Amino acid sequence: MMWLVDGLGVVTMSNSVEAIAAKYLTAKKLSGGTRKEYKSTVTKWTTWGNGVDVEQINRSHIRDFLDWVHHQAEANGGSNPGRTANKARENLRAILAWAWEQEFLAKLPPFPKSKPQRDVAGRHYLTKPDLNGLYFATYQLPRLRGWRQPYTVGY
Repeated sequence: MMWLVDGLGVVTMSNSVEAIAAKYLTAKKLSGGTRKEYKSTVTKWTTWGNGVDVEQINRSHIRDFLDWVHHQAEANGGSNPGRTANKARENLRAILAWAWEQEFLAKLPPFPKSKPQRDVAGRHYLTKPDLNGLYFATYQLPRLRGWRQPYTVGY
């Protein structure tokens, strides 16, 4: 939070994303992992370097920031840079929505659409169609040798 003096000598309070995020994190009960994600987003915002006052943030600032996050994730060899950018988008949106509710912000800026991302977190996870296919493929298998349960294998 910074205090600014305008041309008329009027002192106004200026809120940075970092200050608003700190207030948000103290006001909300969040798990440790969630707090870490929000702090990571704020760190990315600071590293991005175009730190604009919360009142002056518009769609182009947010789009540029998310493009930068996406590019950084690609450059660092991230397996799902779209997900990284979308997570930063969600976190920033939550912080700014809270700031709007608390009247730190006159209006909530419009956010750009989400980036395309892989839906599966990794190759070790099965999608719902994969699980259904596996279930129905094993549903009526004959009883295995040594199977002592009263149910069939896929039951």
